[in-house]
Amino acid sequence: MEQMMGASSSSSAISLKLFDVFISFRGEDTRKKFTSHLYNAMSKKVITFIDDSELEKGDEISLSLIKSIEESHASIVVFSKDYASSKWCLNELIKILQCKKDQGQIVIPVFYEVDPSHVRNQIGTYGQAFAKHERDLKHNKDKLQKWKNALTEAANLAGWHSQNYRIESNFIEDIVEDVLKKLNRSHPFKVNKELVGIEKKYEETKSLLKIGSNDVRTLALWGMGGIGKTTLAKDLYAQLCSQFEHHCFLENVREESTRCGLNAVRNKLFSTLLELRVDAPYVETPIFMRRLACEKSFIVLDDVATLEQAENLNIDNQCLGQGSRVIITTRDKQICSQFDECEIYEVKELDHDESLQLFCLKAFGEKRPKVGYEYLSKRAIGYCRGNPLALKVLGAHFRTKSKEAWESELEKLKKIPNGRIHEMLKLSFDDLDRTQQDIFLDIACFFSLIGELYGDRETCRDHLVCLLDACNFFATSGIGVLLDKSLITCLDPNFIDMHDLLIEMGLEIIKQESPKDPGRRSRLSDPEEVYDVLKYNKGTEVVEVIILDISAVANLYLSSDSFKWMTNLRYLKITNIAFEGKPYSVYLPDGLGWLSDKLRYLHWDAFPLESLSSTFCFGRLVILNMCNSKLKKLWDGIQKLDNLKIIKLDDSIDLIEVPDLSWAPNIEVVSLSNCVSLCRLHPSIFAAPKLTTLYLEGCENIESLKTNIHSKSLQSLDLTGCSSLVEFLVTSDEMVWLSLSGTAIHELASSIWHNSKLVHLVLSKCKKLNIVGKKLSNDPRMGPLKILDLSGCTQINTSNLWYIFDGLRSLKELDLRKCCNLEALPDNILNNSMLEMLHLDECRKLKSLPKLPASLRELTAVNCTYLYTDSIQRSMLENMLHRQHTNSGYISNYVHELSVLPGAHVPGEFDFHKTEASIAIPHIPKFGLSAFIFCVILSEGLNVNYENVRCTIYEHGKEVHQCNVRCGSGTLISDHVLLNCWCDNSKSVELGSESGGDHYNLSFEFKHYVYEEKLWSTKGIKGCGVISVYGLELKLGMDGKNSSRDDIIELQSNDQVSDESDQHLKFDIDELQHRAFGAEVRGSDDKNEDDQQQLLIPPKKRRIT
Repeated sequence: MEQMMGASSSSSAISLKLFDVFISFRGEDTRKKFTSHLYNAMSKKVITFIDDSELEKGDEISLSLIKSIEESHASIVVFSKDYASSKWCLNELIKILQCKKDQGQIVIPVFYEVDPSHVRNQIGTYGQAFAKHERDLKHNKDKLQKWKNALTEAANLAGWHSQNYRIESNFIEDIVEDVLKKLNRSHPFKVNKELVGIEKKYEETKSLLKIGSNDVRTLALWGMGGIGKTTLAKDLYAQLCSQFEHHCFLENVREESTRCGLNAVRNKLFSTLLELRVDAPYVETPIFMRRLACEKSFIVLDDVATLEQAENLNIDNQCLGQGSRVIITTRDKQICSQFDECEIYEVKELDHDESLQLFCLKAFGEKRPKVGYEYLSKRAIGYCRGNPLALKVLGAHFRTKSKEAWESELEKLKKIPNGRIHEMLKLSFDDLDRTQQDIFLDIACFFSLIGELYGDRETCRDHLVCLLDACNFFATSGIGVLLDKSLITCLDPNFIDMHDLLIEMGLEIIKQESPKDPGRRSRLSDPEEVYDVLKYNKGTEVVEVIILDISAVANLYLSSDSFKWMTNLRYLKITNIAFEGKPYSVYLPDGLGWLSDKLRYLHWDAFPLESLSSTFCFGRLVILNMCNSKLKKLWDGIQKLDNLKIIKLDDSIDLIEVPDLSWAPNIEVVSLSNCVSLCRLHPSIFAAPKLTTLYLEGCENIESLKTNIHSKSLQSLDLTGCSSLVEFLVTSDEMVWLSLSGTAIHELASSIWHNSKLVHLVLSKCKKLNIVGKKLSNDPRMGPLKILDLSGCTQINTSNLWYIFDGLRSLKELDLRKCCNLEALPDNILNNSMLEMLHLDECRKLKSLPKLPASLRELTAVNCTYLYTDSIQRSMLENMLHRQHTNSGYISNYVHELSVLPGAHVPGEFDFHKTEASIAIPHIPKFGLSAFIFCVILSEGLNVNYENVRCTIYEHGKEVHQCNVRCGSGTLISDHVLLNCWCDNSKSVELGSESGGDHYNLSFEFKHYVYEEKLWSTKGIKGCGVISVYGLELKLGMDGKNSSRDDIIELQSNDQVSDESDQHLKFDIDELQHRAFGAEVRGSDDKNEDDQQQLLIPPKKRRIT
C-alpha cells in the first residue's frame, strides 16, 4: 500500500505526533477530484496523511492505517455519496471517533454532494448501503449498530457542506482555514524551553505583528550580533507561517548575498514565495506578482546587513496581499528605513538569571552550576554579559573540562578572545568606513579602562564628540552609525555604553595590527604592554592612543624622551587608582622633554612635576586633566589654546597659580576643587566668553573673589568649603547654580538676589551671613529662585525669614535645618504658594508653625520637640488626600509626599493600623485605587538618614513592590511619625497583574536600615498604618455618573484652604477619603480576625463643601 504524506516546514512547532491531519474518504467517489484537491491544499500547510492505495484490501483496516489515525492530531472525514457502502471507511470512522474520545482528536466532517441528514439518519444512499450490510452481516448486529452510531455521531459534529458553495476552491480554502484554527487552538505554540529568555520576547513581538489585522506590517528585530534575533525570528516563523498562503524564511542574507549575488537571493525569495523552482525564469512577471498581491504572505529576511541588500529584497507593501507580515533581522537600524512603516523591536541582553541558566544548560546539561563550579560560572557569564551566542559557545567549550582547565581558559579570555565570538561580532565592524572604525576603536580603548576603574559603564557623549571631532573623525555622524549598528548603546541621551564583548573585539583588532610588537600598534591600553613600551622607549609614530592604569603594574620611571618618537599621539591617559593597596606612581627624574603637538586629550593623575615645559605646544588640546598632581603652575607665560574646553586640576594641593587663559576662547569648564594652596584666580578666567562651570570647592586660602568683569556665560559656580572667603562679587547673566556653603561671607550682594536666571542658591553653614532683609522686601527685581539652602546659618531668625518670604515668591524648596536660633516661621510663608519642600530638622528652639501653603508636599522637622504636631500632621494628611483626589487624572511615574514630625501615635484617620512593623489589608477594590498613604512610628534613638525606611508591599504573600522613603537626618531624641504618600502608576499595573478578580489582598512591611549592622530591620518600628486612596474621577465611573468633576465635588482653592482658622482645613478626611472598607486593625493582641474586619462597603457619592 502506497501512502502519501504532505508536510509544511512550520508544522514541527505544533506537531507532537507524526501527522497533523488524517483524511478519510471513499476512494472511488472523490480520490481523483475533490479529495486530491483538498489534500494538495492541506499538505502545503501541515503534515497531512492520505491513503493513496487504489484498492481497499478486505473489510478490516490495516495496522499501519490504524497507527496513522492514532498518530494524527485531526481527522477530516469526507462523506460522499457511497461512503457508507465501504466497510473499510466505516471501520476507519469508528477508529477516528475512538481517538476523539480517548485522545481528544479533532474530527471535522465534510459533506461532499451528500445531505448531512442522510448520513445522520442513514437514509438515501446511506440507507441503501446499510440494507446491503444487513444482508451480509445478519449475524453481526453489533457491528451494524456501531457503524450507525458512528455515522450519527460524526454527522452531528460541526462540519462543512459543499451545497453551501458554488465554487469548490472556496469550499476547500475554508476547510483548510478551519482545520488550522482548530489545530492552533488545540495545540498552541509553545516556545522551546531550551531557548532561555525568549518567551517574553516572543509575546512582545507577536503582539507588535498584530496577526489578524488586514494592513501590511513590517517588524525589524534589531540588536548586536549574537543577541538572539534569528532565534526569535525562527520561533515566530514556526508558529505563524501556517496562517499565510505564502511564506519564506530567507536565512543569512548577508552571507548569501556575498556568496551568490543580490539577484540570486532575490530570485530565491520570490521563487520560494510562489512555490517555483529556484532557477525558474521570470519569477517577477505581472501574473506572479498579482498572485502575491491577492494573498497573504509571511516573509522573514534574516541578517540584512547593507542598504543595498535591503533595497534589493524590499517588496512594496502595495505588492503584498492584505494581512501580510514581513520580519527583518539586522544589526543596523538604518536598514529599517528602507521598508515602509517599519516598527523596530530592540532585542535586549539576557538578565543574570537567564544567562546563568543558558550557560549551565550548555556547560552541565542542567539549569544550575555543578557544586564547586558556582564562582567559575559567574565569571564566565560576566564575560558574556547577557549575549546568548557567547553564553552557548563558552558553555559548550567548557563542557567536560576540569576546574583547572576552566581557570586557565577564563584567564586566557582576558588576553585572547574566543575566535567564533570574535568573528561573529567583527562583521559589524567590517561594515564601517575608516573614520567610523577609528571612532569605534577609540571608544573601545577608553572603555577598556573606564569600567574597571569606576564601575560605571557609561561615558559622556559630549566629551567624546569634542575629542573625536578634534581628530577630524566627524563624531556626531560616526557615533550615530555605531548606535544604529548596535556597536554602542545610549540609554541616556548624553551617555554611551559599549558591551564587554565588543570592547574585547576592538582590542583584538588593534592587537592584530602588530601581534608581536605593541609599540607599532595604533592604540595601547594593556597595562603591562604600555609599561613595557614606555619603560624601554619602544613607542613609534604609529601609536596614537596610550591608556595606562599605573596601579595595575608597578612604579614606572621614565626618561625625559619616553614620548619622543610617538609623534602622532592623540590621547594620553595615565591614571593612578590605588586599588588593593598599590599606590604606584610614574616618575620623571629627568623631567619631561617632549610631548606630541597632536595631543587632544591629556589626563595624567598625580603628575610628578611642578610645571609643564613652556616649549610644549598644546594648540590642539581639548581636555587637560591633571588632578592630584605636584603642579605649582601649569606653565610659564601664555599658551595659544584655541581648542581647549576643559581644565581639571582638582586636589593639586601645591597649585598656587592658574595660567592666563586669554588665548583660550573656547574654555567651558575649569575645576580647581581642593587646591588648598591657591589664593587667587587669574582675572582672564571670568573674561572667558564660553566659560559655563567654575569649581573651587575646598580652596581654603581664597579670601576674596571679586571681579569687575561681568560674565556672559558662567552658569555654575561652586565655592563650597572656601572657609576663608570673606568677599564675594561675581556676576553673570547666565548664573543658574551658586554655592557659597561654608564660606565666611557676611552679606550677599543684591545683584545675586536679582539674578534673572538663578534658581539654586546654597548658603548652608554660612554662620556669619546676615541677610539684610529690607533689601529683599517687595523688590520687583527679585529673581526666580526656586531652591534655597540656609541650613546651619546661625543668623537666620523669624525677622529675616519674613523678608525672604516677602521677596522670593517662586521658592519650591527651602532648607532650614540646624538653624539653631529659629523659634518660629513668619506667617507670610503662606504667600509662597509654590513651596513644595520644607526642611526644619534640628531646629530645636522651634516652638510653632503658622499655616503652611497647601502646595507643601514634603515637611521634615526631626527633633523639633517643642512643636505641637497633631494639627500639622492632620493638615499634611488632608493635603495629601486633596492632591490625590484632584489630580487623579494626572499620570505620573512617581509622586512623593512626606511628613516627618515628632509624635508617638498613628493618626486616628488611618483605617488600618497596628503597633507592629507590618500590617495586612484584606480585600480592597482594585478599581479606582490611586495611591497609598503610609504611617510609620519611628522610636527614639534611631539614626535616620536619607532613604532609610523601606516599605515592601505583598499581594497574597508575594512581593510586588518595594520603595525606600527619605525621612530627614539625625539621631531621634524622641519618637517620630512618618507619613508618606506613594503613587506609582506603573507599579499599580504590576500590582493588578499578580492576581485576578476585582480586589487586592495586600500586606505591608516596614523596615529601618541599621547602618552599624548593614542590614534592614524592623527594630525601632513601633507601629504603622495604611490608607488606600481612591481617585474621584475613577469613583464617577463606579457610580455610573458623568465624568465631570464639578458634578461631585466642590473643592476650595489652595489659598482658601490655607485661610481657614483653627481647623486648618475645612475638609473632613472621612469625606475626602473614598472609603471602600470599614475594617480597622487595632493591634496584635486582637484574637478574632472576623471581629476585626467588618463587611466592606463600596463608597457613597458625597458632596464636599
